[in-house]
Amino acid sequence: MTPTPADLARRIPVKPGPPTTAPSNPSTTAARPAKPSSKRALTAEEAIAPGRLGPDERFKSTFHLGLLRSGMLPEARLVGFTLLWYAHHRTGRISPNFQPSAEQLASDTGLNTASVGVQLEVLRQRGWLRLTPIAEGPRTGLPRFELTIPALHLQRIRAHRAELRLRDQSS
Repeated sequence: MTPTPADLARRIPVKPGPPTTAPSNPSTTAARPAKPSSKRALTAEEAIAPGRLGPDERFKSTFHLGLLRSGMLPEARLVGFTLLWYAHHRTGRISPNFQPSAEQLASDTGLNTASVGVQLEVLRQRGWLRLTPIAEGPRTGLPRFELTIPALHLQRIRAHRAELRLRDQSS
């Protein structure tokens, strides 16, 4: 049986927070501590936007850890890991000369081409894959795969690594 997009896990809609109103007494504003900007919750668009790696962070190992901890279905992670083999280790970009076709990805993963297409769309919607058209050359117009790490997952990966470092230092 071939899975369809309807078979994928449903997303829980994001509920808007309570409306904020200006306080009637201006003196109460000074008494409230301001929320630190670095700890604010990300919007949905910010969460799936590509995160920026630091100079000491490697793309492949960070992407790998992020996919493992993402909670996505195994088929989506399998396609992501397969694309990772084609990607540059520092940038996550796949050269136009090495872009795998859906048939190649199906052969590499053992999934059928329709499933590969669904999983590519899952990765794209969740911010792990960016598809841009190739602008020039014999492959003009074909999609170019660029792996990305969503900002939300990048924050979680960094927190996980910091926690591991603290554990190592305390032992």
